[in-house]
Amino acid sequence: MTIPSFFKKILSKNKLLFLALILTSAFASLDGVISPYIIGKITNTLSQRKFNDIPKILLLYLGLMLFLNINFYLWQLCWGKITKYSNQFLRSRAFNNFNDSPSENKMTNTLNFINVNVKQIESQCIDSTIMLIYCIEQTIVSLIYILSINGIAALVFLICGLLPATIPRLTRNWIQNGTKSWNQSYETYNLKVSDAIHGFNTIRHANADAKFKSFIKKALLIEEKKYFFMNFRRNTSNFFAQVSYTLSMVISLAVGSFFVVNGQILVGGLISLFLASDRLTSPIISIVNITNQLNSVSPLLKNKTLQKPISKQFNNLSFVNLPDHQKIVFDNCTLGYDNLAILKNINFKIFEGDKILITGKSGIGKSTLFKSLLNELPLIKGKILVDNQLNKRNFLSNFGIVGQDTYIFAESLRFNLTLGKNIPSSQLIKVLKKVKLEYLANKKHLDTPIGEKGLSLSGGEKRKVEIARALLNKKEFLLVDEGLSGLDDDSRKQVFSLLQSLPQTIIEIEHTLSIEDKQKFNQVVNLVAK
Repeated sequence: MTIPSFFKKILSKNKLLFLALILTSAFASLDGVISPYIIGKITNTLSQRKFNDIPKILLLYLGLMLFLNINFYLWQLCWGKITKYSNQFLRSRAFNNFNDSPSENKMTNTLNFINVNVKQIESQCIDSTIMLIYCIEQTIVSLIYILSINGIAALVFLICGLLPATIPRLTRNWIQNGTKSWNQSYETYNLKVSDAIHGFNTIRHANADAKFKSFIKKALLIEEKKYFFMNFRRNTSNFFAQVSYTLSMVISLAVGSFFVVNGQILVGGLISLFLASDRLTSPIISIVNITNQLNSVSPLLKNKTLQKPISKQFNNLSFVNLPDHQKIVFDNCTLGYDNLAILKNINFKIFEGDKILITGKSGIGKSTLFKSLLNELPLIKGKILVDNQLNKRNFLSNFGIVGQDTYIFAESLRFNLTLGKNIPSSQLIKVLKKVKLEYLANKKHLDTPIGEKGLSLSGGEKRKVEIARALLNKKEFLLVDEGLSGLDDDSRKQVFSLLQSLPQTIIEIEHTLSIEDKQKFNQVVNLVAK
């Protein structure tokens, strides 16, 4: 996404707001000529000893400054609203793109963009662009004013003022490359810190604390070094622009003095000219600095999180009329990744109400089977036949997932059960009792926060909450991917018994089940590499 296309999107529904911003900014930019004009007029009035005119000039000055301050206030309001719309657009787009095509590989980058990059875009793009508009308007107003004082002097001031504007064009690519390099190093550092924090138990048990501290320190040094050089490049460009600005000021003062000596400008005119020339060259130097900032923000807007996910070009499912309560049929399926087969000739039928156990050694492809069924991975060969009855709504809405890592939101128990849907308390209480969470089955606990800042749930209780979610959403199928993993013996027995008692079709992946428990499934599919 480019800067123009970004503004086109956020302003497409806010054209009047943008127009109001430009108008109030234009009136606020009169600050560049009001004070020079009044000071010059007072100087000439005092020089000519017309003291009776002073009160009128001061009253005019008061009125103009009030007008200026009102417009400045309105300009700030418009600025704030545009910033709000921008942040909403960026954060919503990043989250929605992730939600449309979720992946663990995208999590860190998406969170980094939402939490860090959006604020950088706000300061370096939104704020900079609004200030750029203001500076351009102030430059135009100041130029018109000094032209009215003396045309030749105005042209000299303009030429001198344009000198700093050549700097950003010479340093643009240099600055952009510095920003891109820092952004990559920051994402690398952030990922390493995230890994170290989330994997602290693994690190501690492996006695690898010192090694990981070294990794983090090295990544931090690289990130901060590149951050320093990113700012160094920007500051270097600004330094040369400031030097050229200083030269233009000296030349401007020399030209003004020459015209006073030759009687072409009054002393008050010289003062007005000098003050106004600062309001001509200062905005120009600001335009240079702002352009540098806009150059540096371009890589942030090209972040992959803002790019629409590419829609899947495959469909593993064929909807047909299946006989005899059949719901799903794996028909000579070959499963794998990137056309690399890991399982071949997968054939089995799933009937309504089945309790199916998927077995096989670790890494054989049991989870791959689930992903293929959920249309997340393309089949290499074969097809999955699905009964037409399951196509009456979104196919995926027929499935509830129970995994070994149940995610609990830092919200109330009610929210964790409903995920924001409007479901009566009586129904929630009924389901909690059904999944053997009787002690939570009351209105008081429904509105109790759980998670990091609330009620702590055991692993078994979290699994039961996940099963309750599926029951509340009337899922016909439950895919259980090692749902008993990590639970103590009592919790394992409770969750296993609960799953077996449900009327839904259960397809379960488990590694460690007793022979007695395996016999409770009416179908066992043993996956073997071929």
